[in-house]
Order: sequence, then structure tokens, then C-alpha cells
Amino acid sequence: MKKYLSIFALLIVSIIIISWGFKGHKTVASIADRHLSGEAKAAVKELLGNESIQDASTWADEIRNQPEYKNTGNWHFINLPLGLNKGQLKDSVEHLQVENLFQAYNLNLSLLQNPNESKAKKIEALKFIIHLVGDVHQPMHISRAEDKGGNTIQVQFMGKGTNLHSLWDSKLIDYQNLSIEQMAENDSVSRRQIRKWQRAKPMDWIFESYQISSQIYASTPSGSILTEDYYKANIGIANQRMEMAGIRLAGVLNKLFKHGISYSEKN
Repeated sequence: MKKYLSIFALLIVSIIIISWGFKGHKTVASIADRHLSGEAKAAVKELLGNESIQDASTWADEIRNQPEYKNTGNWHFINLPLGLNKGQLKDSVEHLQVENLFQAYNLNLSLLQNPNESKAKKIEALKFIIHLVGDVHQPMHISRAEDKGGNTIQVQFMGKGTNLHSLWDSKLIDYQNLSIEQMAENDSVSRRQIRKWQRAKPMDWIFESYQISSQIYASTPSGSILTEDYYKANIGIANQRMEMAGIRLAGVLNKLFKHGISYSEKN
């Protein structure tokens, strides 16, 4: 009985850990899917087969505790001190000595660009790219080491205890009570805005999230009692970050697969 209870507890913890992955990442992927070119759709289909881009978006969270992927734990975030300007942030990120989201994004992008890599390697790289673009746009994934990205900052939201990271991972998104499809359908930016968002570089994405997380830290100290006013003030930010992530993911994949996909058949 104890054995089964332990297994059940682990399953519950896993569900909690990937709750953002379930809704936030799938919304990002759904928005991206709406903006993919024909060539990109075909390349994604060739790599993922019958698995949808939405389903692939949570894979990197689902496998992170498996022995062969334990090294990818640090791939989902970047830890930085507060108070950096854009130049200081860029320098800090580029000189980080530990594996991080920026390094992981560049690594997997290079794998997808290399025609000598195997199809199996490219499938995994694509799944990581889909996921990491979502992560970098979640503000608390670009935050401080000392509180583990807000995980140790306890707050109350709508009368229930949570932590600052979970609040921005899932609680704000869940509170609006919309389905993934409904959130994706809210994507309505202009072509001009799409071009502007897609011109931004990954370091720009990082700095945007860093600026927002800095504001979150300032406005949400430990012990905060948060009401619907906090939700109303911040849900637009959370939704826009998902929309930006989806549109930028589509831009990355459209550029990457402009001329299709090639890979080595040898391994």
C-alpha cells in the first residue's frame, strides 16, 4: 500500500510541475501552428509524424527527470541578479558557466540546421526548441537564483497559498477559465506587429522577460495577499507573453524550414 501511495504522490507532483507545460506551452504551440508557412508545416510533420506540435510542446518537461535527460534540468531557465541593463544582461548571459536556456536554445537550433545530424536527433531538437521558446517568454524563467525563480516566495492568490513562480506558470492563466483553443483564438495582432516581434533576437526575448520579472519581484513580495485586482493588472502580460512566444516560434520555424528539412540517414 505504501508503495502505491508513493507512486500516486509522485504522479501528483509531476502533474503540478508540468501544469504550465500543459496549458501555457500548448497555447504557445497552437498560436505558432496558426502562423507556420506551408514549408514549415511540412517539415514539422515530417519530423513529428502523427504527434502534433501542441503535444510535442510539453515533451521537454515530461522527460527532464529521466536519467538520460537529467542534464537538461538547467535548460529551462536563466538565473541572473537584479539591476542589469541590456548590455550587462547580454554579457552576463553569454558568459554564464552553467548550462542554461540560452545555451540550450542555440545548441538545439544548430542541431536542426545541421544536415548531417540524424532524424532522431532533429526530432528531439525540434521538441526542445518548441518548448524553450515558450519558457524564455515566461518571465519567472528569467529570474533570480536565490529564490529559485520565485519558487521559494510564498504568496496567497484568491485565498489559496502558492508561490510566485507557480502563480505566473499557471495560476493566473487558469483563473481566466479559458481553454487552450480559446486562448489561441485570441491571437489577433497585425501583420506589422508580427513582423516586429519576429525581428527580435533571442537576447531581446530574454531581456523582455527579465524586465517583467524584475517588476514582479518589486510588486509581489513574500507574504503578499493577492486578489482579483492583481489578476486584472497582470493577466494581459501573461497572455501577451504566450502570444509573442507563439508568433516568434513560428518565425523561427518558418526561417529554419524555408527550404525544407534534410538529415543524415546513417544514424
